[in-house]
Amino acid sequence: MSEIEDLGVSIDEYLDRLAAGIDLLELKRLEAKGIPTNLALEVMAIAPKVINGTATPEEIVRGIMILTPSLRQQIE
Repeated sequence: MSEIEDLGVSIDEYLDRLAAGIDLLELKRLEAKGIPTNLALEVMAIAPKVINGTATPEEIVRGIMILTPSLRQQIE
């Protein structure tokens, strides 16, 4: 069973951001891994496209680069 991680997000904050189309918990999780907010938001936009098969090869490569610390330095 996974451990619950406290990302310091209230239920109200989470629901407000979710209504605006942003999963705040996912954003905080990516930021905790050292991914800057702007790149985290970009990866969050690419992920659904990868899942439903509509992502371009360029988007897939960019997403991988953002998620890989050594490659992320090339795009920051």
